Amino acid sequence: MRSARQVTHWWYTRGVATSHPRIQVTEDPELRRALRAAAPHLRPGMPRSQQVRELAIVGARHLAEEPIGEERRQGLIERLASHFEHPDTAPWDWQTMREGKRIAWPLR
Repeated sequence: MRSARQVTHWWYTRGVATSHPRIQVTEDPELRRALRAAAPHLRPGMPRSQQVRELAIVGARHLAEEPIGEERRQGLIERLASHFEHPDTAPWDWQTMREGKRIAWPLR
């Protein structure tokens, strides 16, 4: 005799978009705040379940990343500063940045 865990009823799996196991997540106030904070960075109209999935994946990547050491941080700061000291070698278009600033923060 099979246990209840071994029996999958046809009405449970028919029409389900995936065969992967599902998890249930309670939308408590903390998760609600996280979803609200992430909303501007996610595709508009994304279903809640996909939003939670994206947060989980990005959060896991962030936790697994090795923190930037002080030596690397200092090198990045020095490289950024050199672009301001020698603007002709900067990897960005200064005119586009000025135009973006003008549009984002117009003088009134």
